[in-house]
Amino acid sequence: MNKNHWTAYWQTGVMTSLPMDFKKNYDGELATYWRSVVDQVSEKSRILDVCTGNGAIAMLLQEISNEKNHSLDITAIDASAIDPQFISQQHPEKADILKHITFKGNLKVEDLGGLYPEQFDVVVSQYGIEYCDTHAAAKAVSQVLKPEGQLFFVSHSPETDIHRFMRGEEGIYSYFDSLELFKTFDAFGQGQLSPNGFKNKLATALASMQTQLNMKSQPLFQTWAQAMAQLSQVPNNDLKQQRDRVHSFVTQYQHARERAKDMIAVSDKLISEPEWYRAFELEGLRLVEQGEIMYRQSHNAGHYFHFKK
Repeated sequence: MNKNHWTAYWQTGVMTSLPMDFKKNYDGELATYWRSVVDQVSEKSRILDVCTGNGAIAMLLQEISNEKNHSLDITAIDASAIDPQFISQQHPEKADILKHITFKGNLKVEDLGGLYPEQFDVVVSQYGIEYCDTHAAAKAVSQVLKPEGQLFFVSHSPETDIHRFMRGEEGIYSYFDSLELFKTFDAFGQGQLSPNGFKNKLATALASMQTQLNMKSQPLFQTWAQAMAQLSQVPNNDLKQQRDRVHSFVTQYQHARERAKDMIAVSDKLISEPEWYRAFELEGLRLVEQGEIMYRQSHNAGHYFHFKK
C-alpha cells in the first residue's frame, strides 16, 4: 500500500483515523477495551504498537499505564513518517506522554522481519493490521513476539456505516472523474490552464452538477460545488494568485480519495475473506478471544482479536 496519502493525513496533526468522532483520542468502548488489555498483561510488558499512525493507541496505553503505576515499555511503528515533536506541538497536553514512547516511522509491519526477534511481550494495533499483507504481517508479528507473547488488535468490521459512507463518496469522486474535475484543478494549480479556461471548465461542470439531484445533498458534493462557484467569481488577476491554494485543494482531496479507497479495499477483503485472521494461527498464534465492539451501543466500531503465541 502506498503510504504517501496516509503520511499527508497524519502530517495534518490529527490524532485518530476518525477525527470527526475522536478528536483527542479514542474514548468510550474503544478506550474501555484497551483498559482491559492492560489488565491482561504484565505490569512491565514490552509492547509494540503496529500501524500506529500518530500514536493514538500507544499514547492511550501509556496513559493507562501511568494511572495504574505500571511500567509498560512501548514502541510504536508505522509505514508513514512519524514526527513526535510535531504531534506534541499540535497536542501539547500529550507532550509528557509522548516522551515515554519510542516511535519509528517508515516501517511496515511486513518488513519487521528480524529487526526485533522475540523482543516483545505484546503486540497491539487498531484499524491498521487489516490493511497489511495478512500472511506477511502474521509472520512478522510471530517473529517479534516472545514465547507466550500476546497479540491484541481491533480491526474494521466487514461492512459498517463508515465503509458505506466511503463507497458513497467514491461514487461522487467517479462522477467528478467524468467531468475531469481533478484534471482541471490540477492543471490550473500548476499553471497549465489560464483563468478563463479554468472558469469555462468550471461553468460546464457546474451546469452538469445541477442535474445530479441524488448527490446534491452530500457534503463532499456540496463542498466542491461551493468552491467551484466561489472560484468562478474571482477576478482573473486575483485568481492567478490562488493557483497554489487550488493545487493544495485538489491534492487534499486526491489523498482523501486514496485513503477512502484503502478503506473500501479493506472492507472488500474482510467480506471476501471472513476468516482472514486465521493467518495468525498458521504462524503459531492461538486465538483466545474475539468479538464486536459497539460504540455508544449504536454502531459497530470494530472487531477485536486476542491471540497468544
